[in-house]
Amino acid sequence: MKKFIATFEMKLIFFAFFIGSLFAYLYHIENSIKNYSFYKKGIHELKFINLYLDNFLEKQDKFVNFDEIVKKTNGFDEILNGILKSKIKTEFSPIIYIELAEIHSLFAEKLDYIERYKSLQASNLSSIYFIYDLNQYFNKSKISNDHKVLINQTLFLLMQSFINLSDNQKTLNKNLNKIDILVKEIQDKRLELLYIHTKKTINKIVQINKLKDNVTNLDLAQKLERVDTLLIESYNKKMLMQLIIASIFFLFLIFMIIVIYLEHKRTRKIKNELLAFKYAVENSDNSIILTDPEQNILYVNENFEKISGYKKEDVLGNNPRFLNSGDTPVNTYTQLNKKLQNGEKWEGEFVNKRKDGTIFYEKASIVPILLNKKIVNYLAIKLDITKYVKQKESLELSSIAFDNIQEGVLICDKNKKIITVNNAFENISGYDRLELLGKTPRILQSGYHDKVFYNKMWTSINENNYWRGKIYDRRKDGEIIPIWLNISALRDKDGKFSKFIAVHTNLKEIIETQEKADFLAYHDPLTKLPNRAKLEEDLAYNISIAKRNESNLFVLFIDLDRFKIINDTLGHQIGDELLKVLAQRLKKVLRDTDTIARMGGDEFIVVLDSSKTKKAAGYVCQRILELIKEPIKVKSHVLNTSASIGVSMYPNDGTDISTLIKNADTAMYHAKEKGKDNYQYYDKQLSIDVHEQLKIEQALKGVLQREEMFLCYQPQYLLDTKEVVSFEALVRWQHPVLGFIRPDKFISIAEDTGMIVEVGKFIFETACKDFIEFRKLKKNLKYMAINISSVQFKDKNFVSDVLEIVNRYNLQPNEIELEVTERYIMEFSKTNMQCMSKLRELGFRFSIDDFGTGYSSMSYLTKLPIDVIKVDKAFIDNTPHDNGNVQISKAIVALSKSLGYSVIAEGIEYEEQEEYLKGIDCNMGQGYLFSKPLNFQETKELLIKYQLDN
Repeated sequence: MKKFIATFEMKLIFFAFFIGSLFAYLYHIENSIKNYSFYKKGIHELKFINLYLDNFLEKQDKFVNFDEIVKKTNGFDEILNGILKSKIKTEFSPIIYIELAEIHSLFAEKLDYIERYKSLQASNLSSIYFIYDLNQYFNKSKISNDHKVLINQTLFLLMQSFINLSDNQKTLNKNLNKIDILVKEIQDKRLELLYIHTKKTINKIVQINKLKDNVTNLDLAQKLERVDTLLIESYNKKMLMQLIIASIFFLFLIFMIIVIYLEHKRTRKIKNELLAFKYAVENSDNSIILTDPEQNILYVNENFEKISGYKKEDVLGNNPRFLNSGDTPVNTYTQLNKKLQNGEKWEGEFVNKRKDGTIFYEKASIVPILLNKKIVNYLAIKLDITKYVKQKESLELSSIAFDNIQEGVLICDKNKKIITVNNAFENISGYDRLELLGKTPRILQSGYHDKVFYNKMWTSINENNYWRGKIYDRRKDGEIIPIWLNISALRDKDGKFSKFIAVHTNLKEIIETQEKADFLAYHDPLTKLPNRAKLEEDLAYNISIAKRNESNLFVLFIDLDRFKIINDTLGHQIGDELLKVLAQRLKKVLRDTDTIARMGGDEFIVVLDSSKTKKAAGYVCQRILELIKEPIKVKSHVLNTSASIGVSMYPNDGTDISTLIKNADTAMYHAKEKGKDNYQYYDKQLSIDVHEQLKIEQALKGVLQREEMFLCYQPQYLLDTKEVVSFEALVRWQHPVLGFIRPDKFISIAEDTGMIVEVGKFIFETACKDFIEFRKLKKNLKYMAINISSVQFKDKNFVSDVLEIVNRYNLQPNEIELEVTERYIMEFSKTNMQCMSKLRELGFRFSIDDFGTGYSSMSYLTKLPIDVIKVDKAFIDNTPHDNGNVQISKAIVALSKSLGYSVIAEGIEYEEQEEYLKGIDCNMGQGYLFSKPLNFQETKELLIKYQLDN
């Protein structure tokens, strides 16, 4: 046992135990003092809050923020409880904990005093202000000056006592007695209140002073100061203890260092002896294996592990043949065993397998170790020759590749003399290898490049050791060929050039093939015109230019008429020849900046970049039609054809490729419907027959004199009672020649021509006149809704005209509702706003029609004089099944209600829609479910029926 104790290991165990014990104790101390800052800060905050509360008790003459006091008391309690719940009792001293517990009790008592003080202080301040107001009253009253002096003196003494300037208790009581006698004499209620409040205030001052004395006697501040002192003392003791232990630890550490040094000195000699042998074995570049006589592995070095991938533990006890890959000849092992059995050294090569399955090559030397002429071990020293074997194979493969790759390789020495070339280079240059050896690459110069080119080449080689680029060489037969040349420079250990390797790739066939492929990829093989891919690429570019320049771009979709008949009757060859001729004709009529492409079959597309207007584009279309109609002679046939052209314009008809082509295609079909051999614009507004527009415009002149226009009325009713409360006036036009013309066709033309002012005045007057008749049948009919165009608001006589009409028919302005569309809201100008405001001041009602279809600003809705919001039919359709419309209609109703507007739902066609609208608190409805728009007579009949039913 003594011997064991004397061992170095036991000394280390004892040292570790002692160090561990010291660290454990130091850790205990560290944990005890690590919260010192927390406790110290908490106690300082408690002292501060206590001082703050003491100051608060002295401010009885001022209003104090009681919320701040509550916050401070809560903070005091929270900090104190946090410290009490911590480990301060065990970390520092139980005495500190006891003192803190007493502080907790004292603070609870102080908190009670503070609450009582707050109540008394608030009551006193209120009484003081009340007494002050009474004093002001008496100063202005007719009582005698002596009495006023008495009251003022009493208030002055009270204030001195209140703010603790002096103790005037006796004088105050004396004055109060006088005031009491005065109260009885003059019987004044206010004087009596002055007496009562003054007396109560004096009593409360006495109570407050007692409370402050009680708080002072609590001695909470001294308690906190004592705790602070105890905490510092305890902390200092622990720091001293930590210093002592650290000193002991340092001295013991020095002692142990001396012991360890002596032990180290004793063992170093033995270690050095072993290291020499170990270093020789472990750091050998060879794998070393030691086996027993049965050839079972006893030892392997680290290099064996590194090369084979096996750990020592994996191979110990195994025969080295487990490394055999199966590629080592069997005869090798036969010779090996024969020599080893005879006690002879064997040398040879193995093809072995690593742990990961990869093959490696080894050159081995195996010798038997003899003891007393008996084999006791075998020692194998093996060198990994895998790298050399692979290099040999790589060189053989490189030689094969060098002679068989398609790129020509030329190698020069440091003097730029050719030392070898491969077969491909002979084919590319036309020179035989023997003709090139000893020459310089200048033999290939074509004269195509100047000195600047070659200077840049050699600058790159000198700086970067390589150059790559396109160059033109001259073959032996004089042909100039494009070459992609890649030159790499090799340097020796001194940094000087030793070899230059130039790889030549013949670009001639590649360029020719690429050019042909590019053409076929982007052109129609029959007409040689650009195909759809090329068209889309060019059109995308043209669109980007037009967008940047904010200019127009026209796409013409051309389709040949009756081409299929030519193809079917005369054959595809004739049809193909026809297409070739037409392609050349179309190219001639266009400018260089324009684009023409064949889409396939008999369809062509032209992009006009040079035409800036529709008129210019139309001129090109007409030229194309005329050119196509010219007879074409194909072989023995004279062919006649025509074309239909559709035109779309960027950006009006689309801003992307597919939209413009699609719309041009649509316009082309429209041209075919028009009888072929013509062109049509896609733009719907411009496609409308100009003559039809002119007819409507002409017909509008004198329309009122001819009495072709009349009004229909659609009821607006309460959804809950089905009662008709108003009508919307709707204009209709029945022309003797053009027939019925819808309002959406002629209203916009009337607005553009300014005739809407005259038509609008007719609508307004007719609606007012008819409203008088309708109200005779239903007295409680509230108003007539009349649509007003934004153009009418711009008429300077509009306000006076409508006011004159209303007065002429003895109507009140609030019996007329002027409907404006939501779109008009966005067109507001200062003049328009003034016009609406003036009409509103006169009493006219306003409603917004088609609400939700435009982009009106919510801020306008709050500013405009609006009474009614009309929800557009588009948001009523398919309710309550269409969730989108449901959410929108709900939002519109909710918004309108929140702004104080009534809501009318347009286009109610089904009962379930009506029920749904009632459910979301919509006020009124209008639609075919209740009634379609009725003429004057039908409206009267509806009202008569309604009166009879009710």
